[in-house]
Amino acid sequence: MRPLSPRRPTVRWELLERHLEEAEFLWTQWEHGLWSPELTLASLAEGDEGRLRAHLDALVLGGSAAATRLLLPALTSEDPARVASAAWALLSAEDADWREPVFQQLEQGAEETHPGLLRALELLDRPDLHALLLKKLPTLQPTLQAGALRVARVRHLDTSAALEQLDWEADPALHAEALRALPFAPRTQTGDARLSRALGHAHPTVSTAALETGLLLGSREAWEHARGSSSRGALLALAVAGESKDLAGLLARLKDGSAPAEVIWAVGFSGRLLAAEALLPLLRDEAQGPLAAASFAAITGLPMVPPFLMEAPADEEEDAEEEAEPEAEDLQAWLPSPRVLPGEVDAQAVEAWWARRRGGFTEGARVLRGTPLTVEVLVRALETEPMRRRPSLAWEAALRGGGTLQMESRQWTRVQREQALPLRGQRPEWLARAGSWPQGRRGDTPA
Repeated sequence: MRPLSPRRPTVRWELLERHLEEAEFLWTQWEHGLWSPELTLASLAEGDEGRLRAHLDALVLGGSAAATRLLLPALTSEDPARVASAAWALLSAEDADWREPVFQQLEQGAEETHPGLLRALELLDRPDLHALLLKKLPTLQPTLQAGALRVARVRHLDTSAALEQLDWEADPALHAEALRALPFAPRTQTGDARLSRALGHAHPTVSTAALETGLLLGSREAWEHARGSSSRGALLALAVAGESKDLAGLLARLKDGSAPAEVIWAVGFSGRLLAAEALLPLLRDEAQGPLAAASFAAITGLPMVPPFLMEAPADEEEDAEEEAEPEAEDLQAWLPSPRVLPGEVDAQAVEAWWARRRGGFTEGARVLRGTPLTVEVLVRALETEPMRRRPSLAWEAALRGGGTLQMESRQWTRVQREQALPLRGQRPEWLARAGSWPQGRRGDTPA
């Protein structure tokens, strides 16, 4: 009599379905948390990201049965978070190779599934997958080529071989991503020329990408263009790494009747006493007060708590929500738009607080939350500042590093921490020089 073969454990499909549903929900929550004005790196890691990773791991442990019954059908969903969750779990499988169906969906599937598939590839630490994507890149449609280049950029991959085979003018998004790929490729005269021409491109997506890439690489031509630009990256660059006249120009714009939110946000990263005092009058503006207070606090260390900032009454918050929904976030942008927690600023209380503390600040020095800005302070801020402010802090590090110290603000928190480690080795004067011009790889001799 033959011994009985061991029974295979019964698959609890309702549990696996729940894991997929929870992963889909938490993926969306986590994406928004990456640029939250309230969460920090630690709170996001311990909260939504930790729970998301647990559900994704459970789907991987579901094996081929879960992949066939749940994950492969989910690749065709119209919800990017569901597609991303399924693709991430499939490509993380340890008992089977699901690359073919995932890439088939990317190449032949509906366009609405592309964002989720590409997002999963951005977050997977799989060099083999990225090599396969780059191999396929020249054969993809222009919009998909743009997405694939973004994956490579987020992974900090050299795409120079693929860039030579692409028609950059086929699509503005493709042209922009090709430009943003240049910091990770060897410098060439062709690349320099393309970057220079794109600064004057008619399409704003292309010209902005050229400007911000040029700033990263220390292009003097890009810095001259930045002085006439309203791009988020340009305003921040002028505020934190420009000359004294650049900051003065930004502060002059705060005196206008309707100071742009982007300028209010940018000068808060300057760390300058002049900027703090220029922001004070805006605290009395009902619409601009909360943003001006947040920028003022980023420089001076003002506590964003009562009596300086009061929670808006519940009925007013409800009225505001009914009047207008916030604009949809562009999660593919390099930098998030200005956004702070709502509230009512007591300008008089802030002014009294500042009168007591203003004498402790030195003209010309840079501070962050009232502390002299050093490399150590910047590294600590990347851990403790709200997630929405981290990309702008990382932007300054990338500027001063000539594009070599880039930190991806839409990566897993573990990756973000790893990418910040090289900052610790920077010399003290790295951030101390006021009005210095960043020196990037554009100073090298082109091939």
